[in-house]
Amino acid sequence: MVVTIVLICLAPLVCLAASLWGLFSTMATASCGSDCGAAVNLAIPLMIVSPWVIWSTVTVWSIVRLVRKKPAVWVMLLGLVVATVIYVAANIMMFAVLG
Repeated sequence: MVVTIVLICLAPLVCLAASLWGLFSTMATASCGSDCGAAVNLAIPLMIVSPWVIWSTVTVWSIVRLVRKKPAVWVMLLGLVVATVIYVAANIMMFAVLG
């Protein structure tokens, strides 16, 4: 229970860092102008928004599980894994297009 609450409280800091990296990644697209392609146009919003959507979803799910007195730490860890996979995939997609 304590670990879940700590993860709920620390995850927004990780989401903030990930979103800032996504915002700063737009500078990498300056060389291609406005015609970078659909992959970059999809990757940057994914890097900015997906950590927050996943965090809010798993936080609500974890709180519901905590109220029902069920273990919830695995939900937060699952959210971390899913967010990491989506974030890394978006980075690979963007940098593969940009070269």
